[in-house]
Amino acid sequence: MFTQSIFELIRETSTNLPADVAEALIQARNLESKNFRSKLSLAVILKNIELAQKQKTPICQDTGFPTFFVKANPAKWKVIEKAILAATKKATQEGVLRDNSVEILSGKNVGNLPKIEFEISQNSEIEIALLLKGGGSENVSAQFSLPAETDSGLAGRDLDGVKKVVLGWIKKTGGKGCSPAIISIVIGGDRAAGLTLAKKKLLQKIGTENSNPELAKLEAEIIRAANATKIGAMGLGGATTLLDCKIATLNRHPASYFVTLAYSCWATRRGKISLDSKGEFLHDDFSKKVLSENLKLTKIKKIQLPISEKEVRKLRVGEVVAISGKLFTARDQVHALVSRQKLPKNLSGLGVFHCGPIMMKKGKNWRAVAAGPTTSARLDSFTSKFLEKTGVRVFIGKGGMGVTTQKALKKFGAVYLHAIGGCGAFYASSIKKVCGVDFLEEFGMPEALWEIEVEDFLAVVGMDAKGGKL
Repeated sequence: MFTQSIFELIRETSTNLPADVAEALIQARNLESKNFRSKLSLAVILKNIELAQKQKTPICQDTGFPTFFVKANPAKWKVIEKAILAATKKATQEGVLRDNSVEILSGKNVGNLPKIEFEISQNSEIEIALLLKGGGSENVSAQFSLPAETDSGLAGRDLDGVKKVVLGWIKKTGGKGCSPAIISIVIGGDRAAGLTLAKKKLLQKIGTENSNPELAKLEAEIIRAANATKIGAMGLGGATTLLDCKIATLNRHPASYFVTLAYSCWATRRGKISLDSKGEFLHDDFSKKVLSENLKLTKIKKIQLPISEKEVRKLRVGEVVAISGKLFTARDQVHALVSRQKLPKNLSGLGVFHCGPIMMKKGKNWRAVAAGPTTSARLDSFTSKFLEKTGVRVFIGKGGMGVTTQKALKKFGAVYLHAIGGCGAFYASSIKKVCGVDFLEEFGMPEALWEIEVEDFLAVVGMDAKGGKL
């Protein structure tokens, strides 16, 4: 029973966003009256949550390293660990989780390797909490050692210093971590303890009151100041950059003053169950808000692929577009491969989607289960060579790209489009056909070159072929 109960925990966590997070996103959407792109982004996010609920598919294709927090009698730890491994394997096979465990030296994707944190309990009741945190939000999490220089001056070893480094990091991060975000901050501890507690604090509901008045005040100040930056949803501008901020403290060594920041994207997927000694359900804290989002798409420019350089150069930064035609998914390994050899497919005039999808095979045919964008900034150094060798006209990703890409797009006549991060269910619904795949065995599902046909794939022009940047 342990395996099945834990599998249900994984499936519920992957496919249903907690009600408090959904409510916060609705409030954020309702605040947007002037910023069309931000309001559209939040509406797409809410539609994505609705689709994932109805279809029982992952909210986001990046299910991260599944992190389990287990409170149980040590006599049960081995049994629970075995069940978690079995349930994780089953969830991966059924498309609830994505293969996300890559061997460092070989680069081979070996499936999924969950992280398990055990806590001693003498009770017969077993508590298991799960956090699914994708690579994009993990990459922009951070740890600082104070004192430290910031753009706002010296951050000293006090709460004002904490505020300076945190706000400086939020501004630097922009939309790369799929804002609006929830952040958890731990002040003190050693490096390892701070990282563990910061991630665990993300299991708390939005609005959970901090029992320390000083820390509660700092949380409110950080939320206000972060939202005043107008980074907004996906970094496209808007009123809400943070949905919540949680702060905890640990005793520190006299020589150290660490500030650890765990960044969680809007798709903060968490769940918790309680089991008896046999693995049967006692209770859970699953709560979802059933959504029915009426997504009205106006001011949309239709694009058909393949597209000519002349037509691409007419696109302008900030335009909202709906793409139909052929795309190829390509991430780090495919981009690196292009510098060494020719791809087996002709990409001229077509589009590349920075995406590591979850695909399921039925008979001879593949279908997209979840397919949202990955962080594009990692691929910035490959853009020029990729454009030169492939003739691609459209890149699609999230979080924006740098000056290197900006110059290359202008030189070769191509554009970069912002898709809405975390919306794996929404973008999978735009994929009408999976035509084929290359490098699946060599690179694994997330890094393979998938050929897909899309219809009305929604995005915002983030960089145009004239050198403009959103």
